[in-house]
Amino acid sequence: MFGCSISNPKILFVVLLLLALSLPAVSRAQASSTNTPIYAQKLVEETLAAHPELATLEIAATPPGKNRCVTIASNEAKGIGERCDKDEFTAMKTNKPFVESEKENDKRVYDVTIPMHDASGKIIATAGLEFRPEPNQSDVQVSERSQQIAKEMESKVTTKGKLFETVS
Repeated sequence: MFGCSISNPKILFVVLLLLALSLPAVSRAQASSTNTPIYAQKLVEETLAAHPELATLEIAATPPGKNRCVTIASNEAKGIGERCDKDEFTAMKTNKPFVESEKENDKRVYDVTIPMHDASGKIIATAGLEFRPEPNQSDVQVSERSQQIAKEMESKVTTKGKLFETVS
């Protein structure tokens, strides 16, 4: 099979065992190289630090060489890699914020998905922002605030490629 012959079953077993034991190490090395932080994640962390009114923030886009929109950065690790859904597609299609509000623990919570643009104005991603509840907050106020935050983020991302650049 590999250009050699091993007739002793014990030697063959040891060789196969050594190969099997080395596979997890190879897989871990490959996984760590693919889990290199990207600029989008740094942008999420910086934006959350600057805006304590945000409970969560995620960025969704279609990665280079792929044809499916997914969450590429988030302060909730479990969300990374999830496929885009109605929120993201609506924001991209209409080029307007998609605002949802719901009650959690008797408080109004706003979840806004807003398109992000490159320097030429082309939609390159969406930002999903969940605001901490504030008294008497309206959909319009939340939408306007989310647009301000998205503009801040856009000013740091002039191209879609920037979102995927690795950072140390």
